Amino acid sequence: MKMDWAFLSTLRPTNNSVVMSAFNSTANPATLLNFLQANGYLIMLILIIIEGPIVTYVAAFAASLGIFNVYYVLIISFVGNIASDLIVFYIGRFGKKFVIDKYVSHWLKEKRIRKIRKYLHENPGKTIAAVKLTPPLPVPGILLIGASEIPTKTFLIYSAIVTFIYSLVMTALGFYSGIYFGAMLKYVKDITYLIGGFVLLVIVIYVLLRDASRAVGKRIEKI
Repeated sequence: MKMDWAFLSTLRPTNNSVVMSAFNSTANPATLLNFLQANGYLIMLILIIIEGPIVTYVAAFAASLGIFNVYYVLIISFVGNIASDLIVFYIGRFGKKFVIDKYVSHWLKEKRIRKIRKYLHENPGKTIAAVKLTPPLPVPGILLIGASEIPTKTFLIYSAIVTFIYSLVMTALGFYSGIYFGAMLKYVKDITYLIGGFVLLVIVIYVLLRDASRAVGKRIEKI
């Protein structure tokens, strides 16, 4: 698939006017871009609530090409991930025994459930961080935290700290990957290679982050 390289060379981390030039064949490019961006941020928030890290990475990647504002991506990533945590937390809070019996017990062994409950009372901050960073603990772990007696404020504070750091890392990774992608557009003659490389990069980032999160979570448990 051949592309117009004069157009592709404009896709660099600058400002929205760069992207608007790509729509110079339309009657009102500013209106079109504003519409796409307005809907893009809303869809981004919904997708981040469902699956945060990879969506944040892709959105930050797009921000480096001028499609989104990288600061908005960071804010939306933070808000979306916090919203996701609170939804799961309150399902656990109101579901309590039913949620634990029907869902959590299928993911976690009874021994681990008792361990998480014990650590929550001894060191809630460390436990919340370990749960959020250790696959596949986040969903069943947060359900269990919600079903416990831990105050919502305590959960929100520690969850916000971990979420902000994680969102910042994912946003930075996506943004600077996009800058590299933009530079490579000058030298690659077939865009399909770059698309394939991007898909592969997303998969690699996902696997590395999953393993890194698991390692960090285990280290936190040992502190």
